[in-house]
Amino acid sequence: GVRDFDTAPHYGLGLSEERLGIGLKAAGADPRGVRVWSKVGRLVRPLSAIKPGDVLETENMAGEPTCIFPETPRQIAPVLDYTAEGVRASHDDTLARLKGGAAAIEGLRVHDCDSPERYAEAMARGGAVDGLVALRSEGKIKAVSIGLNDSGVALRMVRGKPAGTFDCVMIAGAWNLIDQDGLELMRECQARGIDVHNAGAFASGILVGGSSYKYGKAPDEVNAKVDKWGKLAVKYATPMPVLAIAFALLPAAVSRLAVGLKSPDEVHQAVAWVDQAASVPPELWREAKAHGLIVDGLELP
Repeated sequence: GVRDFDTAPHYGLGLSEERLGIGLKAAGADPRGVRVWSKVGRLVRPLSAIKPGDVLETENMAGEPTCIFPETPRQIAPVLDYTAEGVRASHDDTLARLKGGAAAIEGLRVHDCDSPERYAEAMARGGAVDGLVALRSEGKIKAVSIGLNDSGVALRMVRGKPAGTFDCVMIAGAWNLIDQDGLELMRECQARGIDVHNAGAFASGILVGGSSYKYGKAPDEVNAKVDKWGKLAVKYATPMPVLAIAFALLPAAVSRLAVGLKSPDEVHQAVAWVDQAASVPPELWREAKAHGLIVDGLELP
């Protein structure tokens, strides 16, 4: 069954972690047998506890038009904190929100540190990365990770710390049938023995029948790529979701695939697609490469 679950304080300002804990307990999951991955960089605090100097990420607060989580509780706010001290507080907060659904946190990812200010704080002495390394040395987590959309920033982080600092990297939306910006990161991680957890295999849903792409309307060039992949999928009798999953898993560095699911039926469907992914014919990849749909440098089956 599914044992790895990815969440973050950012998702619904704590709601995702709370609901994951409730769901795991309701399912009768062994708290010692599940692996929960969460993220650091944002502390969820009541508005009444906000102190002078705290940096709030107001666009993700309830009531703001830019908030993408409609059920986010009111009267709380995300405080940006990429320090080692903030990491330790975030770890404890996540465990509390899980309420026993997991006995421990498998790994924590430095989340969305793609601005110059966040990057500098996270990578500095006494920053978030150092804090995660300390938690790992204390046995409180098993893995130090990164969670980013920008593969270039993730690559800088990997190269900016000594070997052995990072156990894995989660990259979202940078390695799929549409976006293949993450190839250099994949190569670097493979050379360093760092696992890649690939998120966004369906490119915001456009590869499974949706119309959105990166939280907005898909541009014409993206729709054209989807159409080309769709024709290959039909020609080789391979469902598009199966093709998307198979491609997401092609790089040798990729050890896990993160997929967003919202119902038991979607879970069963995703598992079935994964089971079929190994059967994609090699000829499909070669034809896709000939049509310019696959970036140069990727080793194909």
